[in-house]
Amino acid sequence: MQTRLYDIAEVCKMLGTTSRTLRFYEQKGIIESTAVPFGTRRQYSEEQIARIKQVMVLRSLGMPVAKIASLQAEQGDLSQAILERRAQVIASVTTKYKEIRLLSEALETLEQGGDIFAPRANQEEQRTERLAAAQRFTDLFLAGDLRGCYAFFTAELQSAMPFDDFAKAVAETLRPVGKFVSRGVRWTGYVPEVIYSELRYEKLGVYIQLVFGDRGIGGVWLGYCETEER
Repeated sequence: MQTRLYDIAEVCKMLGTTSRTLRFYEQKGIIESTAVPFGTRRQYSEEQIARIKQVMVLRSLGMPVAKIASLQAEQGDLSQAILERRAQVIASVTTKYKEIRLLSEALETLEQGGDIFAPRANQEEQRTERLAAAQRFTDLFLAGDLRGCYAFFTAELQSAMPFDDFAKAVAETLRPVGKFVSRGVRWTGYVPEVIYSELRYEKLGVYIQLVFGDRGIGGVWLGYCETEER
C-alpha cells in the first residue's frame, strides 16, 4: 500500500506554519521531507508530519533549534530538557525583576533627596558584617555542608522550615544547573538587610537571597539568574 504524501502547502495549512519555517527546520536537520522523482516541491509522509508537530510543540515551549537537534541525535531526556528550559526562563525573569527593583529603590532615594552614589555611613559596618556572614554561608553551601548553612538561620526560620525541607529545596534547585563553574557577583541594592550571592553553574546561574535580622538569617530563597555580562 502506497503511503500518502502531503504537499508542503497542505502541511503548512494543516499546521498553521510557513514553508520558510519548514525549510529552515529541514536545513537544521530536525525534520525531513520525502523526495519525489521529478518533483520540485517538498512532500511529507504522515510520520514526517508527526515529527513536525513534535518540533512545533517544543518550539512553542521556547526550546532552541540546536537543543531540539541535540535531543534527537542523542535521544536525550525530554523531561530534563524542559526542566532546564524552565529554569532559564525563570532566570531571565529574575534578572528583569532585579533591575526593576533596583531602579525603583534608586528612584525612591532620589525623590527623598538622597544620593544614590554615596554609601550610607551608618549602615556600612552592619553591611560589612552581613557580607562576611553571607560569604561563609556560601562557602558552606558550595561545600555541600547544608547543616552548617542551617546553623545560620534564626530559631524562627528553623521552626518554619525544617532542615529536611531546606535540603530538598536545595536539591530541587540544583537539579537542572549542571556543574559548578565559579562564584559570581554579589548585589545588595539599597536594602542593607538583603544580600544576594550569585553562583555560576555549567548551564545557568543560581542566586541565594539572604534576609538578615538581628539574630541571624531570618529568610532564605533560592532561584535562577542569568550570569552573562550585560
